[in-house]
Amino acid sequence: MKLLPSLSLFLFLVISSASSASILDNFSQCLSDNTEILIPFSKAFITPNNSTFLPTLQSTAQNLRYLVPSVPKPDFIFTPLLDSHVQAAVICSKQLGIHLRVRSGGHDYEALSYVSQIETPFIIVDLAKLRSVQINIEDNSAWVQAGASIGEVYYRIAEKSKTHGYPAGLALA
Repeated sequence: MKLLPSLSLFLFLVISSASSASILDNFSQCLSDNTEILIPFSKAFITPNNSTFLPTLQSTAQNLRYLVPSVPKPDFIFTPLLDSHVQAAVICSKQLGIHLRVRSGGHDYEALSYVSQIETPFIIVDLAKLRSVQINIEDNSAWVQAGASIGEVYYRIAEKSKTHGYPAGLALA
């Protein structure tokens, strides 16, 4: 009788692990079908088996209540390298029925970008590598990718001008 609970737990872990692997495999295949530029797997995907998974997941967390072990975690974190990868990720999540959370440059006090209490499985699309900031002082404009933080925007403006500024927020995240 003692074997039954252990066997049940083992089967649950094997099935959930296989399910996560198939979600990753299906998503990866869909991405390659929907993008013209290949995505290096080792640089773009972080799975729970990877030692950098939890540090990456926790790296921009503003609300520490959601970092406890009982809160559901994503099946994997996808870090797109190009804008077209983001578009493909949205298409693939819709096609595969995978819920998507998008994490950008900060200010997520409600944990909406890294937690899903009711929608599982879910993945995170982490825009951390899409953080380009281009400032054009002549026409008073800026192009900022979604992964950039407010601090990076302020810094790039200060590099170009000592008299220009942008009232974007109070925090540097």
